[in-house]
Formats: sequence, structure tokens, C-alpha cells
Amino acid sequence: MLSEKRFRLPKEIPLEEYPKPEVFLEETRRLIREAQKQGLILRVMGPIAIHYYFPDYIDLYHRLERLGERVFTDIDFASYGKCRDRMIAFFQSQSYEIEKRALLLLGKERHIYFGDRVPMIDVFYDRLAYNHPIEFRGRLELHPECISMTDLLLQKLQIVQINDKDMKDAMILLLAAPLRETDQDGINARYIAKLMAEDWGFYYTTMTNLDKIKAGLEHVSILTEENRRAIKDKIDQLKETIENTPKSAKWKLRAKVGTRVPWYNEVSDWG
Repeated sequence: MLSEKRFRLPKEIPLEEYPKPEVFLEETRRLIREAQKQGLILRVMGPIAIHYYFPDYIDLYHRLERLGERVFTDIDFASYGKCRDRMIAFFQSQSYEIEKRALLLLGKERHIYFGDRVPMIDVFYDRLAYNHPIEFRGRLELHPECISMTDLLLQKLQIVQINDKDMKDAMILLLAAPLRETDQDGINARYIAKLMAEDWGFYYTTMTNLDKIKAGLEHVSILTEENRRAIKDKIDQLKETIENTPKSAKWKLRAKVGTRVPWYNEVSDWG
């Protein structure tokens, strides 16, 4: 029987009590495997996915000073809504409890779990609904452990108030992953361009952020000139693909309005 534990945000846990990075990496893979045995889909997002995809770039990633002392604050998973009803029992079987207040507020779209191995696990169902939604439906089978590289990048590009940490994540993705026309072993530029062609707001935020990332490269001293050139080239290629993709009638109508009215969803994180 689970003992009563108090949920604490990762930042509230003293550093001497905090799990080591390797615990997060091992626990993520263990949970994915155990979920698979029970017919449930879990795919990891965020910095842990970057660690899984690009082991040769992890030293550079850490030297970017993006991760902080704790390295990982939680495990972020994507899953399908069809798995939602069975997820609480699954995590209970793995010695995690659900945060009840978050369940009441966000239960249809997001679960938050906590336990002894790692302090916090987020599970997002069907989409990541922040400034611009990132749809997962039909896309979680692309990789056995992680969401696609494409969706990892989209999660950064959809942030209206993008910060230094998110820009550094995008830099690593753009440096390490090739641009392709499919999701196979790279970033699917065609898929991104198709999304942008249907949604002017997402297009505007994405193009603005690509310019910010490109400008921000000059302030990241750990990157070599070769690194900067490679990232700039991919940004230029991605922007060109987006611009050259024919836009929908809905996109053209919304473009006429521009930024005179909000073009993104306001979000407030749980907490």
C-alpha cells in the first residue's frame, strides 16, 4: 500500500536529497518499458529526449549551462487520450501517486505524478496545449522512446516568450539533427511547413523565434564558428521551406489582421 507522501515541486527539494541525472535517465526508460508491457504508450519529451537522441552532443549540451545544478527537474511524457483511464493504476503500480489538485484542474489533458525515484512526472495526452498546440495523435509511434525530433523542435518554436534555455535546446536540436522531408532520423521540415501554412499565428511565432535563435548564436560563446554556421544554415533552409509552402485561405485572411489581435493562446502553468 502506498504511503502518504507530500508533493513537492522539484525546486523545493534540497540539492543533497535530489536524484542524480542518471536516475532520471534510467527511470524514464524503465517506465516506458513497463508501460509497453501493459499496452500503454509513453514517449519522453524535453532534455531527456535530447539525451537519448544525441549522446555525442551531451557534453556540449551540458557546457551550454542550460540544465542547471539539478540537470533534470522532471520527466515529461506524451501519451494518447485512450490511455488516460489506465494511467493512474499504472503509475500506482510503479510506486507513484497522482497529484489530486492537478487532476481536478487538468485531468483531461495532463496528469502529474510524484514518488521516491523522481520528484515529478508529467503526462500530456494527445497534445501539448500551450501558446500553439502540438498534436501527438498518430505521431507517438515514430520512435520507441521519444517524441519525434520534429515535435521536440516545434515545442520550442511555439513559445511566444521564448527564453534562453529554450533557445539553447533549439540550438542543440538544429545542430545535431538533419533537416529531412520525413520524420525518419531527422527534423521533418515539410511537416513543419505544412503546419505553418495552415496557421498564421503559429507561423508568425515560429519565424520570429527562428530569427531570435539565429541572433542569439552570437552570444553563446561555447559554440564554435562551425557550430554557428551549421545552425544558421538549417534555420535559413527551414525558413525557406516554410515560406515556399503555399498558404491556406484561412492563413491569408488571418495574415491581414496580423498582430493587432492576439495570435496565440494565453497559458498559465499549473502550480
